[in-house]
Amino acid sequence: MGLVFTFNGTDETLKPLLFTAHQDVVPVDDPSDWTYPPFSGLFDGVWLWGRGASDCKNVLIALLSVVEDLLHQDWKPTRTVILAFGFDEESHGFLGAGSISKELEKRYGPDSFEFILDEGGMGLKTLGDVVYALPGVGEKGSIDIVLSLSVRGGHSSVPPPHTGIGIMSEIIYELERQDLFVPVLDEKHPSRQALECQVRYSPQHVEPWLASLLESDDYTGLAEAVAQSRGDKIRFTFQTSQAADIIRGGIKTNALPEKISAVVNYRVALHQTPDDVKQRAIRIITPIASKYNLTLTTFDEQPPEGSTTNHLHLSTLGTPLVSAPISPTNVRTDAVWARFSGVTRAVFESVPSLAGKTVVVSGDVMTGNTDTRFYWNLTRNIYRWSPSRAGRTANIHTVDERIDIDVHLEAMMLYYGTSCLSR
Repeated sequence: MGLVFTFNGTDETLKPLLFTAHQDVVPVDDPSDWTYPPFSGLFDGVWLWGRGASDCKNVLIALLSVVEDLLHQDWKPTRTVILAFGFDEESHGFLGAGSISKELEKRYGPDSFEFILDEGGMGLKTLGDVVYALPGVGEKGSIDIVLSLSVRGGHSSVPPPHTGIGIMSEIIYELERQDLFVPVLDEKHPSRQALECQVRYSPQHVEPWLASLLESDDYTGLAEAVAQSRGDKIRFTFQTSQAADIIRGGIKTNALPEKISAVVNYRVALHQTPDDVKQRAIRIITPIASKYNLTLTTFDEQPPEGSTTNHLHLSTLGTPLVSAPISPTNVRTDAVWARFSGVTRAVFESVPSLAGKTVVVSGDVMTGNTDTRFYWNLTRNIYRWSPSRAGRTANIHTVDERIDIDVHLEAMMLYYGTSCLSR
């Protein structure tokens, strides 16, 4: 069930604030793989263990805890504050946030919110005496390409040179080998601003070549150099990713597989579109289909009616998503960002674990997608950020997910701080 809590402000002329999180988590495969039962919420004195501890029950519980405490203090916001919690973000959010967004737009209208704060972002990165706060002010697009192959069956004792599983394996192999995606870090990309800040405030802690490359117009060379230096987590903020996540086929060891399917997930970089990804797939797969005498239908084409053999159909799982609009981050021209980044700096410069450090706030890009994909019409100021120090959350979406309790409490400090913007 989607949950919406509204705390009416005393001044209806002010735009409301919207804080969001999602209630659902990804499934657990084998609970016995975990150090502690995955849904026990065990606290060992430092870490809070459990599925969803860092994605994003931490945000959900932190927001509720802060609001509960504020209400005990007879909190009466000047600006309306809304909490919106979807329940299916991990499966694209169409029922949860998708429905909530329609109701909020119906109630308040388009461009009606001061800002939206959701999960995500790149956390907090420390370089020497400077801490970089990196909320996501944009996020990549996404598309899931479904490959559906039908071939002739038969007894496994008389197999063809390549079974349907073999053909599907070749398709995935070629997708992972040919016409690979390249990174681009142009003037419009929010990550560029973060790098420029690091060059300015932490020159002794960044690559010696970074300043000169930032001054060039070789956007691909810059992106590749940074990616090679800083690893895949950074690479995929400015490069399209490709992951073959699901494959199915075959029902018995002595029966040739007749129906084989696979799903390949793409997170589309800001300089590309889902259509670019689809056209690349067609270019790579068409010669393979021809090689095995397969008929091929792609995306907008309808597959043949009825039972067919030796046919390959390409489709998408749901509606592809273009990259999100980039929220403004110029403190001189956008008062909302100026206030939000100012509060962020004040909060984290007061955190005991960061004592004596200067906080610099700079926008970045989400490699994944959040429920904010449904809220674009409500405001141009969307911040996706779970503010955690590097290394203090672990194993999102896998075994032994956990979060340092201090990080959880520090996030609560941010929510207290941003709630002050409602006054």
